[in-house]
Amino acid sequence: MARLGVAVVGMGFVALVTAYLFFGWPVLLVGVPAFVAVALVVVAVLVSEAPRRRLEAHRATRFDPAAQVPGGLMSGFFEVAPPREATDRTA
Repeated sequence: MARLGVAVVGMGFVALVTAYLFFGWPVLLVGVPAFVAVALVVVAVLVSEAPRRRLEAHRATRFDPAAQVPGGLMSGFFEVAPPREATDRTA
């Protein structure tokens, strides 16, 4: 992911330099803020990558019965009662 981010920032820098060479300094008024915005987005994505990986690892173990913690909000609510002994009064 980091290599892709570096590639995106690099292509943005090359585009900014190329536009500067062809159009002159006025292109920097729009190009530099756009380049900074792209760089900030790439940094934000790279920073958010570690928590996303941890969440993905947690979700991968979510349905493993050995990894689950017993109990929970509705634990015991749907337990089936053992069958009662049949007596003369019940048919």
